[in-house]
Amino acid sequence: MVGTAEKVWSGIGAALVGLVGVGALTPSTGAAGPLALGSTEGPALSTVTVTDVIDGDTVRAGSQVIHVIGIDSCPVSTPGGIEAKEMAEAMLGGRRVTLRTEPGVDRDASGRLLRRIDLADGGDYGTFMVPFAHTAADASYGVSRQYLADLRDNDGNGRTCG
Repeated sequence: MVGTAEKVWSGIGAALVGLVGVGALTPSTGAAGPLALGSTEGPALSTVTVTDVIDGDTVRAGSQVIHVIGIDSCPVSTPGGIEAKEMAEAMLGGRRVTLRTEPGVDRDASGRLLRRIDLADGGDYGTFMVPFAHTAADASYGVSRQYLADLRDNDGNGRTCG
């Protein structure tokens, strides 16, 4: 676990060096504040605590609303959406996660941050979710071609909200 934490903090430090006006998160509490924009060198990383799960592909960390880029889960008003939200709550609710930017992508038209989510064990949340019928790979918002291809490789069923 120490090695993972060192890698995360090392990655955050490297990402911050390449940024110009960086807002900070409070590392000791995970309290959300302004998040850094992505650099052209690679993805910027921010570690946050998920304070609320809105649905299978949208969470809140303090006042920040984060939409998971590259996936589309069923609306919570459907059986598939209920299942997606329950899975997201089990995986993310109250947990510290790492937000990863996609180069050139920051927010959607609603103001939600668009980020990939790395789980504490190092796995990718989107990659975990797409094999389930309630979540599909999604090309919206400028997700990288390679990440989208990886998601589609794991998404054998598309999305069925039923």
